[in-house]
Amino acid sequence: MKQIILIAFILIGWNAVYSQVGIGTTNPDPSAILDVSSEDSGILIPRLPSANRTAMPNVQGMLVYDTDINSFVYNDGTQWVVLVSSINNSNLTQAGSYETGPIVSGWQYYDVTFNTPFAAVPSIVISFREGDGINNSGSNSVEQIKVANASVTGFTIAINDSANTNDVFIDWIATERTQN
Repeated sequence: MKQIILIAFILIGWNAVYSQVGIGTTNPDPSAILDVSSEDSGILIPRLPSANRTAMPNVQGMLVYDTDINSFVYNDGTQWVVLVSSINNSNLTQAGSYETGPIVSGWQYYDVTFNTPFAAVPSIVISFREGDGINNSGSNSVEQIKVANASVTGFTIAINDSANTNDVFIDWIATERTQN
């Protein structure tokens, strides 16, 4: 009889080792190690200032709420990355100026200035195409592209078209990671 009771306790204990933890539920999802359920409450992630967050060692997957920047931040194993839950539409419409400069020595000069504030110095990716139509290509290429004074307050892109074809199209797309 003692052996049967011992075997029963071992089996019950073994099941507990491989079980899930449920908070607010008696039936946690079997694919989750932790299942938190509620119809009227949320989960509160640890809140701390930037100085405390950056003083912690890099642990991939760690999530905190940074009270200095009012954002959720996770660690990718090498750095802290700000999570963006939605795109702020005011950042998609750029305030700035577009100016076509004079033709100087066969160059048509285009100067575009964006002056919308950024959360950090933005990554600037410039692509171009030449030719006629929507899906165009050609043998010409952009001779010179210059990004000047990139900062958190804006930046300027200068494009020189040596062929003087007046077919330079300038688009700017806000990326979630660099915007407020």
